[in-house]
Parts: sequence; structure tokens; C-alpha cells
Amino acid sequence: MYAADKDNPWLRDVPVSPSRWRAGAVALVASVFAITVLFTFRAAAAGLQQAIAAALKSLPGMWPDVLTSGALQCLIFGLFLGTAMVGTGLERRRPWRGEPGGPVSLAMGLIIGAVGFGAAVAIAAVAGAVTSGPPPAIPSPVVGLLFGLGVVAVQSVAEEAFFRGWVQPVLCADWGPWVGLIVTSALFGGLHIIAGAHGPVAVLNLFLGGVLFGLLALRTGNLWAAAGAHFAWNWTESGFLGLAYDPSGSVLNLSLTGTPLWNGGEDTMNGSLATTIVLIALVGATSLWKTNRQPTRT
Repeated sequence: MYAADKDNPWLRDVPVSPSRWRAGAVALVASVFAITVLFTFRAAAAGLQQAIAAALKSLPGMWPDVLTSGALQCLIFGLFLGTAMVGTGLERRRPWRGEPGGPVSLAMGLIIGAVGFGAAVAIAAVAGAVTSGPPPAIPSPVVGLLFGLGVVAVQSVAEEAFFRGWVQPVLCADWGPWVGLIVTSALFGGLHIIAGAHGPVAVLNLFLGGVLFGLLALRTGNLWAAAGAHFAWNWTESGFLGLAYDPSGSVLNLSLTGTPLWNGGEDTMNGSLATTIVLIALVGATSLWKTNRQPTRT
């Protein structure tokens, strides 16, 4: 693990970039872009959904709904991914470092995300906030689940490339690793507030999630762990446990019950105190990992 300081290899690409942007400019452009895209999609969502659904209406069963939802998500997150690539391209730096430990970091991230969300659900279940639901509706036992998995992968990779690959390294290099990490995590949380987060616990959890993913990028020196954890957390919630609606279906179909403190209310597990407990533990553990690698000089 690398130290979260200015010698971190994830940050050392920034000062040597031939066409580097300053932190304030990146934060402003990223914020304006995200706000513009989200409000534009909110205004145009109904029309886009009707147009895509009409083009797919000849497909059987649930597939028009499944493909329409997936197409809209891939479109919006494709814009975030494309912007991250353009932003880092203009700075002439790599958004996704080619660290030799990438596969190990990816596996670690997948474990952290899946086990972390599973632990939050377990805590909520002990508090009486989780129950089993009816068998999930799945358009196809294999193809539907694989399609949903792919959509979640696009979302997770796009958000990580945008926030941890483009924005965070510049902010951390100019303002210091911890200030840059906190500001990037606040921007990450703010994006999700605009996208529909409601309560204060959900806002806190989204910020803590951003801190966790940002720390994983800093400590491992690449995006593999952050993207893996982000993907596993989201897919465990929707595609495996069925706690967030996914028209592609889910392996299981759990339901949330009980009090909003534990079931998250409108925000589901994002607004649960159980999620807060787990995220604080994961952030603390990631912060305290022993530094056992020196920065790679490039």
C-alpha cells in the first residue's frame, strides 16, 4: 500500500503533465458538467424513455423495460466516462494507471464492496429491517442478470474514472491529499443528492462512500480497487440481493422493513445507519493499512 501523501504515484502524474489544469478549474468544470447533465436528463428522461421503448416494443416480455432502463443509464454514465477521458486527455495524463498489481487490487476491491454491503445488510437484519420477498421477476435467468451486471459495471467504472481518475488526482496534487480527497468526496455526494438522495444519513453515507473509494485509489495507486468496490457494492444491492430495483432482475429478492433509521426510508440502504457503521469501519481500516511500498518513480 502507498502512503496518502504527495509522493503517491496516483498524484505524481499531475505536476509533470504537459498541459495540466489547476484544481479550481477542474472542480468547477466537473461540477458544472455533472449538474448540467443530470438536470438535462431529468427534463428529457420521459421523452427519451418513450422513444427508446417505442423502438423496442416488438421485443417479448420484460425486455423493452429492461433495455430501455439499461440504455438510459449507459447513455448518462457514458457521458461521464467520456468527459473523464477528454479531461485527462487534455492534461495528457493517464486516467487509469497501469499498475502491475491491478488484478490483485481489483479482487480486493470486489471483496471489500461485496462483504461491506453484506455486513450492512446483516446489521440491518439484526435490527429487524430486512425480510425476504417473493421470487424475483427475471426476464431471463442468465441473460437478464448478465445485462444488469454490465450496466452496473458501466456505471461504476464511469463514476470512478470521472471522480477518482480525473478530478481527485488534480485536487489532491494542488490542495494536498486529504483536502483533495474530502472535496472530491463532497462533489461525489453532491452528484447523488441532485440525482435523488434525500435524508441526512444518506448524504453522509454517500460522502463516506466517496472517501472509501478515493482512499482505495490512493492506497493502491490505481483505479482497480475503487472500481471493484464500487461495482460490488452496487451489484450486491441490486443484482444479487434485490434491495434496489433493477428491471434486469436479481438472484434474491430481499425487502426492507422496520424503522427508517435501519431501513433507510426513501433512500433504502443508502440512508441506513447500518451502512454508516460499515463505511466508517472500512474507511478507518483503509486509512490505517500499513504502507509497504515506496512510490514508483516514472
